[in-house]
Formats: sequence, C-alpha cells, structure tokens
Amino acid sequence: MDKSIKQQVKDLLEKRDYDRLLDLCDKDRHFWKELRFCLYDINESIRWPAIEAVAKLMQRWWKSGQKDRVREYIRNLFWSITDESGGIGWSSPQTIAEIIAKIPELLDPYRSVMIAHAFEELPLIRSGLWGIGRLGKEITDAVDFFQGKVLAAFQSEDAETLGVAAWAMGEVGFRPALPLLKKLLERNEHVRIYIEGVFCEKPLGQWVKEAINKINLNHK
Repeated sequence: MDKSIKQQVKDLLEKRDYDRLLDLCDKDRHFWKELRFCLYDINESIRWPAIEAVAKLMQRWWKSGQKDRVREYIRNLFWSITDESGGIGWSSPQTIAEIIAKIPELLDPYRSVMIAHAFEELPLIRSGLWGIGRLGKEITDAVDFFQGKVLAAFQSEDAETLGVAAWAMGEVGFRPALPLLKKLLERNEHVRIYIEGVFCEKPLGQWVKEAINKINLNHK
C-alpha cells in the first residue's frame, strides 16, 4: 500500500528532498495542504524544513509568474497571526521571513508588517525575533521603527527568547541593543537556534558575546 500523503510529506521533509516535495505540491493540492499543516508540527525536524519548503515553493511560484498567488498566501499567513483567525499562527512570522529572504522584492512592505504583527502577540515574539535575525541588515530600518517593541523582548525571563533576541540583534547590527545585551553576558543557559538549515546550541552568554562583537564590527 502506498504511504499516506501525510507520511510522504514528512519523509521528504526529514530527508530535505525539497525538489521532489515541491513537484508533488504543484501536481496535487493535497500535498500542498499537508505541507501547510507541517508548519505547526511539534517536531522541530519537521517544522523547520516545512518552513523552508514553503518558502521555496513560493519562490518557484513567483518565478513562474504566479505573484498574486504568493501574495495571497502571505496574506493568509498574516491573517493566521491575528485574533480574527481563531488561533495563533505559531510559525507564520518565520515563514514570512523565509519567503522574503527567497523573494527580496517582497521586503517592502512585508518586513515591517511582519514585525508589527508578531510583536502584537506575546506567544509570537520569539518567532518575530527569529524573522528579524533571518533577514538581518535587510530589515534594519523596520527594526529601528519598531525599536521600542523589539527591545522590550529583553524584559523576558525566558532564556530562549533572550538568545534569539541576542542573535537577531547581532545579525541586524543593532547598536541600541548593546546595553541590554551586556547585562546577559554571564548567563549560561543553553539556547538552540535554527540557522541556515542547522540547529545551533550555545550558552546564552555566548550568543550575547557574538552579537556584541557583530554589532561593534558593524559600526567600526
């Protein structure tokens, strides 16, 4: 018996066989529907490749002239973040950021909208911070505009949130974060962040130190 669509999608995500998965999504909407479900899988080894796969599919659609289809899906992601959707789109900010990274033409206006939406919902702040880190210097102006909300993330007691915030500020080279970062140098809780297809784990203080170095280097 053939594997279920659900299992096929998960197998392809675990193997990072994106080309095969995207071909199936283009041929059969049931694969595309299942891939969207995987954005909210509790297993990070499924969820993060799903984020990358969705962005690659959007890039494929964009290049093939299906730009309205891409924009419609991004609007759906934003809608999933809002209260009106009836639920929180846990992976929506990361997915939006990954799509923007693959399609730079979408930087304006979606980089600002991504921050505005994510930082309105407490459970999505870490997701929004990851999106900021993923886009790095491409999003500096938007981070500056929302500086108060972004830096407020450093009030968190959660080590993972603080780690992602530190990494993100380093990627942006955001100097106003320096005083807040320096207060965290002695923290040694381990924080794991998904960066360029790999899970990276370091003590919080190490993430902070690297962020400070990047910011200082950026402003020399």
